[in-house]
Amino acid sequence: METAPPRADPSSPWMKHLERAHGLAHLAARAIGEESEPSLHLAPAARHLERGLAAMYDAFDGRADRTTAISLAHSRLWAAAILIARAGLPAVLGALREACTELVDAEERFPRVPLAASAPAPLRAGVDLPALHDVARLSLMPSFRAPPVPEAEDEVPVVVLPEPTTFAELAAAAEAARRVGAEQSAAHSRRKAATARGATEAKLGAALVEPLPGFALVPPPPLTELAFIQRWTRECFEDVGMIGIQRAPLLGDDWRASSSLERRLISAVDAVAALGPGAVAHLEPLAMDAPVVNPMGVFAITMIAGCLEGRDAIACAERVLHHFGPNDPAAAEPFASAMKLAPNPFVASALRALLAAAELGCRALAVEVLAHRGWLTAAELAALADDADPHILALTLPALAAAHHPDLGRALARALADDDPDLHAAALDAMALAAHPQAATAARAAATGALGDRALLPLALVASHDDACWLLDRMRASPTPAAVEAVGWAGLVASVPALIALLDAREEEVQLAAGAALDRLLGAKLVENIEIFPDGAEDVPVVDPDPDPPPRRSLAQLVSDPRDPPPAASTETLEVPSKDPARWRAYWAEHAHRHDPALRLRRGNPYSPSVSLYELDRLPLSPTDRRRLHRELAARTGKLTSFDPHDFVRAQEQSLAAWASLVKASEETPGSWGRAAH
Repeated sequence: METAPPRADPSSPWMKHLERAHGLAHLAARAIGEESEPSLHLAPAARHLERGLAAMYDAFDGRADRTTAISLAHSRLWAAAILIARAGLPAVLGALREACTELVDAEERFPRVPLAASAPAPLRAGVDLPALHDVARLSLMPSFRAPPVPEAEDEVPVVVLPEPTTFAELAAAAEAARRVGAEQSAAHSRRKAATARGATEAKLGAALVEPLPGFALVPPPPLTELAFIQRWTRECFEDVGMIGIQRAPLLGDDWRASSSLERRLISAVDAVAALGPGAVAHLEPLAMDAPVVNPMGVFAITMIAGCLEGRDAIACAERVLHHFGPNDPAAAEPFASAMKLAPNPFVASALRALLAAAELGCRALAVEVLAHRGWLTAAELAALADDADPHILALTLPALAAAHHPDLGRALARALADDDPDLHAAALDAMALAAHPQAATAARAAATGALGDRALLPLALVASHDDACWLLDRMRASPTPAAVEAVGWAGLVASVPALIALLDAREEEVQLAAGAALDRLLGAKLVENIEIFPDGAEDVPVVDPDPDPPPRRSLAQLVSDPRDPPPAASTETLEVPSKDPARWRAYWAEHAHRHDPALRLRRGNPYSPSVSLYELDRLPLSPTDRRRLHRELAARTGKLTSFDPHDFVRAQEQSLAAWASLVKASEETPGSWGRAAH
């Protein structure tokens, strides 16, 4: 039985050198692509870089002898460096010299003991979580842009005329020069006409092969095997992108309902792997084939590449990210979203390469994903805790809190003293995750400062009885939707009459927030159904210059045949907490005696961490509310395990099972306002 190429650890020293050389080679390639002046040297240099990177992928993935592949990559990058030197690009030349040094170090550190080989794994379909597919193929070779090579000018034959000595000879020489110029001009016109005639014939031939829509002058040619594979690759690619961007549950839907969409996404990824090498090679051109960034395409290439074995697959997604710009949220967010889910073992090393980049967008993206997956080491956390950029520090704080890193206190002090409101809010979230004893004090101080209403919800999650009374007074003084929502989370029984009174407020947002807060406090299930009309968008208030405009036709009437109109669109029904104050007053008059004013209330029961776990597991809440419940569990139990609504449903269920074990092992006092300080 054949064995697969030997697997190597992406964190081994020689692979780290190879990873740095890989990043520097891509940096040089991007710099070449940004040049616009034609050059005799840059396009050949780009071709050498392409072949050098293909050799690196052979070394990464073991598709060839690794030491030979590293040596070949070194020779290709050295040849590119010579051409770059001739082109006069010192910055690019420096990157290539450094890359060559890294390749030498990688070859020197390569283990002389043969790496253990493993049997090739057959392709297996994923079910609830994506599988990692090992497709037998050659390494994917990138294609880099380069300025065009200057076109060679037509050589004009030089006619040497005799030197005239008389006026007659001068007239004869002038006539000869005119005749030679006319002949050269005619030859140029004939060449130009031949080129135009060839282009016209090519267009006519293409028109005969591909008739206009609605005509069938000739039958279409049969699909080749590669065209068939590429067509279905596009279908699967679009499926993955669409579902990946839109798989979050709708408002009021059970979060487990997303599992059917996730299975369809996983099936599309499996299908691309089953289509083979032709499908894998077609992924990067599909993602690049867009005039502007397409978030669905970025997610699709990253998710599919992340489910394929090999460093070259992840590199395809990296090139797409850099093509559209890592500082553009439309490219960075879907890339990070897919990287949080991908099982490829090279994801961590690729992210660390982005972490070492100079661009802020690359570094922020790397910190976000590494923190989400719990891959930041203690040394990396210590370095990031001192980062000068507030956005990087804000992304690092949850990881510092989850690890209870010794630098957490210093990072929190920096964040709370900073004027950046996002960093300030991240500090309050991190204090809740770490069960920090000063979490409520910091949140109350932030609420009276520049952060304002954004600090009320973090305060409600960690509130004591006094904090809940302060939130109630704040809501009475300024009944904003954020203040009303925070009072509902805080759980003070005495706040129920004040919330019922707000159901008569003028602002509909305050009424909705009060109804939701009462439902969270009492769990009365007093709901009402509202209808959402598909065509219910309000008209824009503009002045029409026509005083008698014609009747407005719907989109269905404009695009449909009058003999076969589509049926009327059905309305969507959404269940929301009631805004009727009479119903809530009647309910409270009947059930008020059941609730002890000294206890914390949630869903009609004295609060305990088990109630938060029940809400997190069983109720159809938004992803934002589920993240808040995760922070509340951490603050109230003093324990922590990973959880994020962004993960696949199966991964969330595993996290909830871990939370259930932690809550079961915790001592619970129903209705208590206490917090477990870490």
